[in-house]
Amino acid sequence: MNQILWGKPPAKLSISRSELHIWRISLDNVNHQLKYLISLLSPEERKRSKRFIFERDQHRYQVTHSMKRLILANYLDGNPQCLRFEVGNHGKPALDNLRNSLKVQFNISHSHNLILIAITMEDLIGIDIEYYDKKCSIEGLGEIIFSPSEKIFFSALNSQEEKKEAFFRCWTRKEAYLKAVGIGLTQDLTSISVDLNKAVSSHDWLKISTLRQSEIMPWKLFPLDIDNYYIASAVATSFQKNLVYYEANELGFV
Repeated sequence: MNQILWGKPPAKLSISRSELHIWRISLDNVNHQLKYLISLLSPEERKRSKRFIFERDQHRYQVTHSMKRLILANYLDGNPQCLRFEVGNHGKPALDNLRNSLKVQFNISHSHNLILIAITMEDLIGIDIEYYDKKCSIEGLGEIIFSPSEKIFFSALNSQEEKKEAFFRCWTRKEAYLKAVGIGLTQDLTSISVDLNKAVSSHDWLKISTLRQSEIMPWKLFPLDIDNYYIASAVATSFQKNLVYYEANELGFV
């Protein structure tokens, strides 16, 4: 994979069904506008933010959901404070259909210091990012994430570095897929298999295998080369996508 080049977004955002927009927000780069961002939150979101014990977790929640509102409102040419959201059976958020004339779909993931927001038009989307701490131990974690075929791939790897990278690739790809489907981590991760190779062609359908069957699903996998400290993946349904990368901190009003 090539390193991503994050671009400056236009003043007025637009998206077509042939595009997948990935937004990056760094928690360290929005402090100067935090008061304004908090003002965009709904009363319920402000209430939820106060439930966090640690200040950093509260800060991450406030930035995530205010930027979600700011970015989506720009696509919809609306007021960030007026957006309404609904939650699926397994907790996946979506825009209220009455205020979503463009049928914009979105998904959010955050880890450590970064937040990613994925945007599509009409097609379902899932995204996951994980902070890749090279000092962390993955001992025993394979039992709760790897399918039988993935264990064979994993055991053939030579170094601990390769094994750690494969573990995080597996985790982000599975979670992105399950978030796109809308069921999150309610499904046993060992019951599905994904391609663990570092390079995956986004021109091919994502192959999802279960213990009962193997089939080509209408999903495409997009590995995202964020930087040396993060591993991320996005999964979108049905339609071929051209990826567009935006640095949210480059918005004129943030």
